Amino acid sequence: MSSLNADSTASNTALDAWLKANFLDPYNVDVIYHTNSYFHEYDRNVTPPDPSVVQPSMQTVLSGYYAPYNKVAGESFLKKYGFKQLVLWGSTSYDGSLVGYAGTASGGIRVNIFGLDGFSTGPSFVPGMLHLIHHEYTHILQQTYTMPSDFQQFTAAYYNANWTQTPADTSHKYGFVSSYASENPVEDMAETNAYMLVSGPSWFDYWVKTSSAGATGLREKESSIVNYYNNMGIDYRALQKEVQLYIKDTVKDPSVTFPYWLNRGTPYTSLTVNLTDNMYNLYGQSTSFAEEYKALQDAIKVQTGWLATGIQLLFTSKNTMTLRIPFTYGDGTGNFLGDFDFSMSINETTGTVQFAKVTNKTGTTYSNGSYFASSVTNTIQAYLTSNVFIGDWLQYKPQYNVPANMFTKTGGFYVQSDPDNYFYGPLSE
Repeated sequence: MSSLNADSTASNTALDAWLKANFLDPYNVDVIYHTNSYFHEYDRNVTPPDPSVVQPSMQTVLSGYYAPYNKVAGESFLKKYGFKQLVLWGSTSYDGSLVGYAGTASGGIRVNIFGLDGFSTGPSFVPGMLHLIHHEYTHILQQTYTMPSDFQQFTAAYYNANWTQTPADTSHKYGFVSSYASENPVEDMAETNAYMLVSGPSWFDYWVKTSSAGATGLREKESSIVNYYNNMGIDYRALQKEVQLYIKDTVKDPSVTFPYWLNRGTPYTSLTVNLTDNMYNLYGQSTSFAEEYKALQDAIKVQTGWLATGIQLLFTSKNTMTLRIPFTYGDGTGNFLGDFDFSMSINETTGTVQFAKVTNKTGTTYSNGSYFASSVTNTIQAYLTSNVFIGDWLQYKPQYNVPANMFTKTGGFYVQSDPDNYFYGPLSE
């Protein structure tokens, strides 16, 4: 290691010119990739990165960190409050207990990034690297904007400085996003923020829903971080959305998509469509689906005289869906439900979703539905079973100017061969 770890000086290469043009000139950030032992702990040996990974990895930093902040907070924010040194290393940094560190922050200005020799542009590496960047940048922010005092109290009883001895399921149970987060409030805030930005709101909703004693604490931490950014004048949900769109659309990470979470059976339990809701005036609707929706209502009215008031897709498991149709009597009185069962096949990689009719279960709602079963069969059932759909958040079309706080809270499906044929609605947990 000593022969590999000799200190080196910078050279004037095309790579150095690119780093100067993209980091030093606009942000006054020095990207250091030649070995300099001053920048890492004296008792560790780490190697410099392969130069071939430097530019693509730093492009990831530009796209997944700088671009979201620039769009939401303005370009002056990171110029004023960003880190000033990025120090790159090829190998992981191991301490005396053989705990490997992917990154460190120091002095309020510097971030070390370790392990870059494993870099790839896909979802196996990029989300982890962005998690590191956003984690370490939280520490930089904490030295300029004091972390919220309330954050330190939410799970105060469960912090453990010896975090490596805290199993992941224990940390989850008591309100932490990872074992590392349970070390102290400072690391907890950095880890929670990084998970919220990079793993995304769907992951966080899942994490809360599958926690037990820690669910309330997790929600309190979420609210504290959102307010922390809002007090800096930054719309946190807008920042979160921009990071998520980059990971979904450019990195192509399926774990931040609607189909991925549908296939987990949690956190989402239903999608509601009611075309009289004002959201369809605000964000548009599909003419093709509106015709299908009206055909269902007309058929039920002709067959029974009843009024269908919408549809719900109930995600009863990761591969089953119940179509629920709320209805009233013809004079608008009464509120009833009719149910119909389908299977649901999801391809997380392509995002495709296919529905197939299966035998209904029994019960009052299924008996209600039997009165207008033929109306359903010839309209919405035929629509669902004869098409291959792509599941996505409402923002799959860029012209939808949907508020950021609705991102991952509103989902839907469009026909794979006809993206203008779609339906969407609010998601419930």
